Amino acid sequence: MKKKYLRYTLIALLIIVAVVAYTQIRKKSSRPEWRTDKPSMGTIREVVTATGSINPYELVEVGTEVSGRIDKIYKDFNDRVRKGELLAKLDTEILSTNLESARLEVNKARLSLNKARLDFENYQGLAAKGYAPQYDLQQAEFTYRQAEQTFNNANLSLQRAEKNLRNASITSPIDGVIVSREVAAGQTVAASMSSPTLFTIANNLDQMQITANVDEADIGRIKEGMPVEFSVDAYAGEQFMGFVKQIRLKSTTEQNVVSYSVIIDADNPGHKLLPGMTTNVTIITQSKENVLRIPETASRFSPSKEVWELFGLKWEDGMVNEARKQAMEKLMSSVKPSRDKRPDAGPAGKPDRADKAKTPPRSGMERSGSGGRPGPFGGGFAGRPAPFGGGNGGISMIWVLKDKTPQLIAVRTGVSDGAFVEVLSELDPKLEIITGVNYKDPSQAPVNSAIQGGPGMRPRF
Repeated sequence: MKKKYLRYTLIALLIIVAVVAYTQIRKKSSRPEWRTDKPSMGTIREVVTATGSINPYELVEVGTEVSGRIDKIYKDFNDRVRKGELLAKLDTEILSTNLESARLEVNKARLSLNKARLDFENYQGLAAKGYAPQYDLQQAEFTYRQAEQTFNNANLSLQRAEKNLRNASITSPIDGVIVSREVAAGQTVAASMSSPTLFTIANNLDQMQITANVDEADIGRIKEGMPVEFSVDAYAGEQFMGFVKQIRLKSTTEQNVVSYSVIIDADNPGHKLLPGMTTNVTIITQSKENVLRIPETASRFSPSKEVWELFGLKWEDGMVNEARKQAMEKLMSSVKPSRDKRPDAGPAGKPDRADKAKTPPRSGMERSGSGGRPGPFGGGFAGRPAPFGGGNGGISMIWVLKDKTPQLIAVRTGVSDGAFVEVLSELDPKLEIITGVNYKDPSQAPVNSAIQGGPGMRPRF
């Protein structure tokens, strides 16, 4: 009987051991892993993206000042024209008739003027001898002045008729290429309050101009002369180059979004770029080659208590703040000696009073944190990286793996392109930097991970 109970006890113990072992193995196999990366050398570019449209450098709309029927078209789409070259001609029958009528009116007015002048001169002679009353002399002078005015008006009408006849011949005002033709032979055009457009001429398709709409939040980072890369849907994968020529002061507001027009000049030697194309513009505000960089996600990562405990690590309240404080103090201590050992420093590493006035103000990174707010621990640095595109640098807190244990360190950062951020501090190239968490069991992932930008990640600012 004893042996029977002993056998059952052993079987129960084996089952318990098996269950515990299975639970531990399953728990270990489902434990998440740190997603890590290493520092690298490469290029970082700060850019501003926008959309725009391509147009020729100069686009002239050719219209008509007179109404009439299009008698003949001499030029068509894509034809090259020279300044003064005939493009089209209106029917001149009515205009020629008006010109002849104006000439007859001039001749009639000239005869009336000659008769009035003769009468006036005769009355002057008679009045001088006392044979004509003064009133008749004044009446003759009035008739003469009126005839003179009528003659001048007839001459103006003649000039207008001649001008209208000349305007019946539509000529090109510039050298260029016809982009569009809006009329056809036999069509009637009416020049009333506004001149109708007959042709649109581009002066030169070798040089194009892009008008890009840039948001007000980015316009302050753009300067004239900055390089620009852009692409068009017609040539996918091909990059075109240009530069910022002008930032226009007039703003436009659409759905409460304020934007400004940035004019970009671009060469078009192969005439691939056509008027009206939509462009995706990338304005390069700053570029650095072969710099030490880390993923931007590393500077955004911050583990939560739930993530910490999933790795079997002990969480304590205030642990992250204490680690942040120690990391900052360590960085500050590594920076301070370099300040005290300047060649112009006086006793005890302090600058002389005479040199103090010459000392330039500290950089924005030394004065304040990101966005101009005071940094922690006496205002040296900020605890967050500079916002994307800021370009002023700052301090980033990053988590690294040392002996499979996360540790927080502080590094000085420079420019960022949204994917990578420049590191100004010294970093071991073999250092494992935590950028996130890979969950083997999806049920372990936080509910708001999509909002946070990834498991264990803080939202991007």
